[in-house]
Amino acid sequence: MSWTPEEERAFVVRRRRRNLVIGLVLGGFALLFYGITVTRMVL
Repeated sequence: MSWTPEEERAFVVRRRRRNLVIGLVLGGFALLFYGITVTRMVL
């Protein structure tokens, strides 16, 4: 399947945005588990 340059640009932008959101969500989970672990160690 061959895309026009404009379609390809739009796809790359969407993919980059999606990857950023997934990265932020994974980072949030990592911070959440870190916080839970520290809290359990303190209590």
